[in-house]
Amino acid sequence: MTSELERCGNIISGLLSFSRYSGVEYKSMDLNEVLKQVLTLSQHKMEIQNIRLCVTLAPEPLIVEGDMNQLQQCFLNIIFNAIEAMPQGGELSLASDWDTGFDRALVTVRDTGCGISEGNLDHIFDPFFTTKQEGEGIGLGLSIVHGIVKAHKGTIKWRAKLEKGLPSP
Repeated sequence: MTSELERCGNIISGLLSFSRYSGVEYKSMDLNEVLKQVLTLSQHKMEIQNIRLCVTLAPEPLIVEGDMNQLQQCFLNIIFNAIEAMPQGGELSLASDWDTGFDRALVTVRDTGCGISEGNLDHIFDPFFTTKQEGEGIGLGLSIVHGIVKAHKGTIKWRAKLEKGLPSP
């Protein structure tokens, strides 16, 4: 009971810090810590949907300049998108590392979801584009992700195969 109360407390603290909008504030932070907070916020949803989580974070801090609230929103959107692609359960992998070749942080997310058709791949970052049924989503999640990544001078790449679901932003 104590560990569950602590977990709930961590989730609530994360939600409160995520929901506070104080304007865009770029500062030095450990990207691994941002990812840990996002995983705490999404862990329960994964458990309910029978999604196994595999996490491999860089052993050293990944210090980047960014806005913590925006980065949390970005990674939450990506993870929730992956979860929604696996309604019958599956596996979600999250990894972080330092890309020495480009001198930047690298985050990889993979899932075993349903994937997306080749014809739709060019539109996944378009505002209001969705492959979901009416009432299940409005198609802003990945558009917001794209905007946040761009504002942080990052890049996002996405690969997917229909029925294979291996996105790699």
